[in-house]
Amino acid sequence: MARRRYAFDEDRIALFHKEGRGTGRGGDYKPWLTVQDVPSSGRVHRVRGLKTGRQHHLLSDIKWRHFLLFDWPDDTEDIREQFPLDHALTQQIAEDLDIRHPLDPTTKVPLVMTTDLVVDVIVGGRLVTLARAIKPAAELSKPRILEKLEIERRYWLAQDIEWGVLTEWDVPMTPISAILWVHQYGYLDNLSQPYTGYFEEKARFVLQELEFQPSGLSLRQFCQDMDDLLDLEAGTALFLTRHLLATKRLRCDMREPLDDTVSLDRFEAGVSAPPEKVAG
Repeated sequence: MARRRYAFDEDRIALFHKEGRGTGRGGDYKPWLTVQDVPSSGRVHRVRGLKTGRQHHLLSDIKWRHFLLFDWPDDTEDIREQFPLDHALTQQIAEDLDIRHPLDPTTKVPLVMTTDLVVDVIVGGRLVTLARAIKPAAELSKPRILEKLEIERRYWLAQDIEWGVLTEWDVPMTPISAILWVHQYGYLDNLSQPYTGYFEEKARFVLQELEFQPSGLSLRQFCQDMDDLLDLEAGTALFLTRHLLATKRLRCDMREPLDDTVSLDRFEAGVSAPPEKVAG
């Protein structure tokens, strides 16, 4: 088996540009780096975004969790990971600061620097772009890390875009656990179904039935009852309920713990459409 090539030289950088890396919006965006482009030194994640409908490439657990926190809110419009910075500008900034620009350790070619997440959000009725570097807190005491972050900070300052650094300490554990409980259930189009629209049809029925359930009934008991009523395989109604939560046709306070033991009193009907229609 051929060894995967990770080193960057001018030819590989030119190829990435030719492939359109770092360009596009929404479902058409192509990150500069994917999980296949970097040597694995920890866990990486490929996650289908609720906002974009595409596979996002997150190169660490911390970046994955922060991605989920941006992907969930209603006011997020787009998320672009591993966003490339203008090569010439970052080299000029490094020269002005009299610090070494990041180089490929093998080829010694100046690397294309990237920002971990660039996010478009609606603030006060207008679209605002945020740039965020994501690092383990322990790395922020390392002088070389701080030098590279300063290049990044000055780059975004020149673009008049708000930039900041996030660490694991900026991840609220209860909301992230609640989001994780539903996020992977956002789509039905990758499932084998008896006929097209089968699970969507059952999901609509589950949503309608939720309105007429007695106060205090647990989600677990409700889903077991729905499996029996609709002659579904055990666990299907719970899966469909998590899908309804992921698509926000069913809503609850994600700042509180969420699992199948919670009362149905926690939930209320939402207005979002299935992601197949949203991502269209």
